[in-house]
Amino acid sequence: MAERTLAEQLGGPVPEGIEALPEDRKRDLAEVLRQARHRQAQALGEAGEEGLRYVPALLRGAVRKAVGL
Repeated sequence: MAERTLAEQLGGPVPEGIEALPEDRKRDLAEVLRQARHRQAQALGEAGEEGLRYVPALLRGAVRKAVGL
């Protein structure tokens, strides 16, 4: 799978200061951003699962489906 470019990850044009960086540094920054977003998504998923512990067991499946977990 092709990695997303920095502009794609930022959802718009790259700021001038970042655009001035050498290509290898921009690739490094894109990789660090990708890793951070992956960790964030993982942490959010874990938090969602942890929150389900407070939902009665019989309702967990329906709640999980409703919130997209």
